[in-house]
Amino acid sequence: MSEWARLIVSDKFDEAEPLMLADTEKPDGYGGETVKRAEFYEAWGDTLGKVPDAEGKYRESHRYWALYASWATSGGEGTARMVDVHRVLRKIDELKRQD
Repeated sequence: MSEWARLIVSDKFDEAEPLMLADTEKPDGYGGETVKRAEFYEAWGDTLGKVPDAEGKYRESHRYWALYASWATSGGEGTARMVDVHRVLRKIDELKRQD
């Protein structure tokens, strides 16, 4: 397990972020680094609850999920990848309804 993964287990996302970004900087050719970033920011947003900061984390997550979905090579693959995009958009919508 990477150091940044250990940090997020303890909800230390602030400390984990620069390590995660450095670890996922080099593309792997299959989008794995993009998925890790999307998952990281979504998880961070989840830990923040219904506060304004959560929306920023979800927007960052959405950006990476949408990027990953855009690389789909077939309709079925694209549809499957959009599940993550839509899930994060629902979380953003829920936050806006809380205001």
